[in-house]
Amino acid sequence: MFQASANNGIKMTIRFGQAENSNEHTVYIAGDRKRTEFRNSAGKKNADGSLQLTYGPRLVAITRCDLGQTFELNLDTSEYTSAPYPPKPLTKEQMEARGLQIPAISEKPTLRIEVNTTDTGERKEMFGRIARHVLTTRKQTPLEGSRSDPQETVTDAWYIDLNQRLSCDPAQPKHAQAYSLFTNGKQPREKVEFIPTGEAQTGFALQSVTSSKLAYAKPDGATKHTDSRTELLVTELYEGPLDPALFEIPHGFRHVQRIERNSMSSASSNRMQDLWQRLKVSVTSLFNL
Repeated sequence: MFQASANNGIKMTIRFGQAENSNEHTVYIAGDRKRTEFRNSAGKKNADGSLQLTYGPRLVAITRCDLGQTFELNLDTSEYTSAPYPPKPLTKEQMEARGLQIPAISEKPTLRIEVNTTDTGERKEMFGRIARHVLTTRKQTPLEGSRSDPQETVTDAWYIDLNQRLSCDPAQPKHAQAYSLFTNGKQPREKVEFIPTGEAQTGFALQSVTSSKLAYAKPDGATKHTDSRTELLVTELYEGPLDPALFEIPHGFRHVQRIERNSMSSASSNRMQDLWQRLKVSVTSLFNL
């Protein structure tokens, strides 16, 4: 398993998203330290149908296992925030302040998820390593009492063995799918019935295309079907010495309670996107498709 050590670092540049609205992250890993550089973006459709993107400030997320801390930096304002890492569970008082509660789980399965993984047997060289071609189909079927929508995704990807996790990263769940433990309502949580077929893929995707089909009910009762396509491509993968300063807070940066992560014109309308971007940075397994 190829893995970064204290004296041998990894740098990779990853482009992902939809063709008309993609994002690019640059990730550095050395020992138990990690740095991710990225920018948030918001899209607005023009009259001719084209998409106009507005980019936010240059952002950096740094994780330091030796300090038990994670830092978020706004390079344009020279400000940063800090928080314990791994994140500490919310206390009962914090949950109540946020209006969150842990509802009971349904007694019988309400959601069936079937995951079929097929190694095609194809191999090719990518960045000097042998990548394997794997197809993964995930079908989500709501059962009685479910509040989820039917969905099917197919991921066509090339994987290599690359360990990008830090020793202080939270343990990965048995299944790649994640579901919220907290709700604002009193309805029971979904009870998921997983049906895996084939050997689950645990490698690192250098290239992938995910096609999704989703059906959901509109307010008038009609069913709407949507299709989407998401691409991921690693454009750079480097192994070698890294500057230790990459994992330090630059001199002159000011510690604040909150940094701005979106462009000024879209900051107030992009809070949900902001939270999603933060999640993508903090959860390393995002790129393990």
